[in-house]
Amino acid sequence: MSRMRPVLSSLSSRALGAALAFVFGALAAPALFAEVSVVTDARGRYVRTVVVSEMQGPRRMVWSPISPDADPSKILNPDGDRMGDSAPVVAQRRGSGQPWVVWSASDGADQEIAFATWYRGRWHGPLLLDRADNSFDDRDPQLAFDAAGRPVAVWWRNEPIPQVYLSVFTNGSWTKPLAVSDPATSSRFPSLRISGSQAVISFYTHAGQSVIFQSLTALTLSPDGSGPLDGPVPPPDFQYSQSDNPPPTPGTLPEPKFLNRTQY
Repeated sequence: MSRMRPVLSSLSSRALGAALAFVFGALAAPALFAEVSVVTDARGRYVRTVVVSEMQGPRRMVWSPISPDADPSKILNPDGDRMGDSAPVVAQRRGSGQPWVVWSASDGADQEIAFATWYRGRWHGPLLLDRADNSFDDRDPQLAFDAAGRPVAVWWRNEPIPQVYLSVFTNGSWTKPLAVSDPATSSRFPSLRISGSQAVISFYTHAGQSVIFQSLTALTLSPDGSGPLDGPVPPPDFQYSQSDNPPPTPGTLPEPKFLNRTQY
């Protein structure tokens, strides 16, 4: 079933809710020391991603900007705490150092997997990984990179029988989420590592921990196009031709083709 919520309507509702929460929250709560942002060098080149968190009562806050003079272009998802988004998972692609971030985000109805990446001086995102809508919460995403540098994500969906899903970012879009756990067995809390051309996925069931080996070859050859982007977000599997162009500056990638995007 295709996602039917209009992008602008969804964004407006999210922004309005965040603004109201900010007004009332600011009256009752002290200033937070929490944010997800990047550090750049004197020439504006990416150095690292910083995640700072702080407890506010029983909640751990991770998205709220720490200071009014912070550069907004370097802060990711500043309304995430007020919207109930989960803590982020940050990973850097080997070689280019390009950071990717995944988390469970509220779309106003339930939790969906969101992602973002830093490229050429700014964040691109948040965007939804999967274009297709579902009425269940998607939780606890994990992120790794395959041998070709493609982001691979796993998470679990809180369905009547919870399932673990996997998707690979290739050629500018995420593959259709693939249920990798037994549909008759409740499966939650996955972890992920890459071994050659396989994703090694561990998760928990009522019988204990299970481990499966999922080939990534077929997935990356047949992308579904869920959650496409419009650049300049570079596909991590973009092949740079040194015969046609000089090598890129370390920490950057060539300009990708533009695709349509799904945003929340």
